[in-house]
Amino acid sequence: MVQLNAEDIIRGLKRLKSLAKQDILISSRAPDPELWMKTATARKEKYEALISLIEEYGVERAYRIALEEYMTLVASGQEREGNLPHMKGEEQALEIFFRTLGLSDDTLRNTKVEQVEVGGA
Repeated sequence: MVQLNAEDIIRGLKRLKSLAKQDILISSRAPDPELWMKTATARKEKYEALISLIEEYGVERAYRIALEEYMTLVASGQEREGNLPHMKGEEQALEIFFRTLGLSDDTLRNTKVEQVEVGGA
């Protein structure tokens, strides 16, 4: 696994936040504008939160906090149907963050069952 420093990860998250902002701007042209807007807004907000976590606590602690959030989000997914677009956007943002840290799709699927170390196990 390639080790990325906090600056590289923050730079990537800022780019992802920018893409989410673009999705918000074009949401009115999407097949389901409200769904698109809510999902993109949730992704943008989650990227902002992840950037703040990394700046305050560093990559390792931010990863652990994000993993706890992800596991809670996945576990409660069926319970909050009214917030589904928001939850889906957060889940998407967290999954992209984990992939940025080097977690494989297989490892990411396993996080739904157990915690793993950054970079996979």
